[in-house]
Amino acid sequence: MRDISLICFFVGLSLAAFAQEIVIDTNYYAPPPIVRRPVLMADPDQNATRRQSGKQPDNHSSLLNQLNEVQTWYVGAEGGFRSDMSLLNNSLDQLISSPTPTKLIWSVLLGYTYHNVWTVETGYTRAPIHQNITIANGSTPLIFNYQNNGYGIPLRVKRRLGSRSRAANGTGFWITAGAWLIPNGPGQTGKFHLIGYNYHGRSRTDTLRLSNTTTVSNRITGVAELGVDYAVRLSSYLELGIYARKYWGIGNALQSDLVYTVNNSAKQQATITADGTGWSFGLALRYIYGKQHELKNR
Repeated sequence: MRDISLICFFVGLSLAAFAQEIVIDTNYYAPPPIVRRPVLMADPDQNATRRQSGKQPDNHSSLLNQLNEVQTWYVGAEGGFRSDMSLLNNSLDQLISSPTPTKLIWSVLLGYTYHNVWTVETGYTRAPIHQNITIANGSTPLIFNYQNNGYGIPLRVKRRLGSRSRAANGTGFWITAGAWLIPNGPGQTGKFHLIGYNYHGRSRTDTLRLSNTTTVSNRITGVAELGVDYAVRLSSYLELGIYARKYWGIGNALQSDLVYTVNNSAKQQATITADGTGWSFGLALRYIYGKQHELKNR
């Protein structure tokens, strides 16, 4: 019995020692700590697009800084006001006059520019040459207006003022010079005959007669011009300009011949001519549809 108790004691002691040596590490099997992240995140594709779009203007401007505009081609439209001066050689004792009318004009043009320094343009201009005849008649004068067929074909050369280095965007002043061909239109424009009476008491009455014949030249005439333009580039393909021009007529486009008589005698004559001499002011809008560039010299 004593031996059995001793054996049980040693067996119990060995089990207690074995139980103390087996240690279970629960940290190894524990799940890692949970880290919460935001559900919504920035779209990487969108950020890349933004980065590219932000670089494009810089790249575009840096490329333009390395280039010179060698040649450009454009179409343009102009609109403004033009005055037509007439020449009267005899007012018939202040009976007739010829005021200067101011009328609307417009043009459609094609142009070519070289190095932003020289420009040549041509096209179609709607700018009739007008002639005004005003007859004194108390407080309500009689007014007669005449004009030619109304169109011209201009050829204009422009020279930019200032240094070329500051002409990169087309902005600046230009001196212009040119000439028009004016077909006019054959035939007679109009006639009028006026009669009036001048009373000198009861015993004397004068009969006044005034007749006019106005004709349009049946040959081509011309107009020479000199002017100044100011142009500003609104964008790489759009340009706005303002201009002022002086015209000198070459050949009479309109002529009015007037005959004035008192009692069928004391005949007087007067002539009014219009050749296109005058001024014009207006705006121009140009669309640049073609360009050629070259690398700047460094």
